[in-house]
Formats: sequence, structure tokens, C-alpha cells
Amino acid sequence: MPPSRPRPATPLRTLKLIVLAVTGSLVLLFGMLALTGLRFGRADTIWIALPVILGAANLVLVPAVGSTVRPLPYGIKPADAQRVSYGVLRTVTFLRFALAATPALFGLAASFAADDLSPYAIGAAFSVPLMLLVVYPRAGVVDGVRERLESGDVRSYLPGPG
Repeated sequence: MPPSRPRPATPLRTLKLIVLAVTGSLVLLFGMLALTGLRFGRADTIWIALPVILGAANLVLVPAVGSTVRPLPYGIKPADAQRVSYGVLRTVTFLRFALAATPALFGLAASFAADDLSPYAIGAAFSVPLMLLVVYPRAGVVDGVRERLESGDVRSYLPGPG
């Protein structure tokens, strides 16, 4: 059997790898915090409320990012359309990424302040599913961005149908 050749890096594969790496880091950080001595205890309400409020708000905010993507201008060259389309997808992904990570990051700070693992666990419980379901540029996410870009009948050249 001949050795397989690695697939070339594409902007979409790079985005997928970044999101998966950070999501994995959030999960590994939970284990590292537990190994360093943080335990579930009785954190004050404020330390629990912070990641809960951020996580609940992000359930609405993260999917909404990208809903205002404008269509590509008529007459744009294919190379420019592809460049702009990947730029828009990257921007939407990183904006969603930043929002989705906030419950875990604030939970981390709250865990250190409260000397309790509960705030980080709650924040990560919001962040990890958001990263995997809404931020990760899977086919449905790319399709949503492509539909908005192509709503002016100009091809975006993002992967998928069209």
C-alpha cells in the first residue's frame, strides 16, 4: 500500500483545526485544574452566576453572529469573490469563537477567585457545546454563510453545493 500524502492545508481546514484545538484545550484545562487541587465545593452565588449568565446569553448571541453578512457585490472577479468569502467565513468563525469561549474564561477566573472548580465546569459546559455545534465550521455553518454571501446571485466559491 503506498504511503498516503497529507492533504494540503486549506483555509477551511485551518479554521476547523483551530476550533477543535481550543475546544480540546478547554476540556484538558478542566482535568489540569482538578489535578492541581481545585475541587467542587460551595462557591458563592456571584461566582456561579457569572458563567451561567454569559453562557445563557451566548446561546442566543453566538448563532446570531453572521446573520448580517452582506451579499457579494455584482461583477466581482472569481478570485476576489473566493478571497472575500473566506475572509467573511474566518471573521464570523472568530467572532463566534470569542463569544463562545467567554463563559469558560470567566469561569476560570471565577474558579481561581472562589477556589472552587464549579464556575469553570459551568462555563465549560456552555462553551464546549457552543464551539462544537455553532462555531466549528461544519457544512451547516458554511452553508449559512454561503447563502448570505450568494443572496445577490454571485458565487462565493466556498466549499459545498453551488
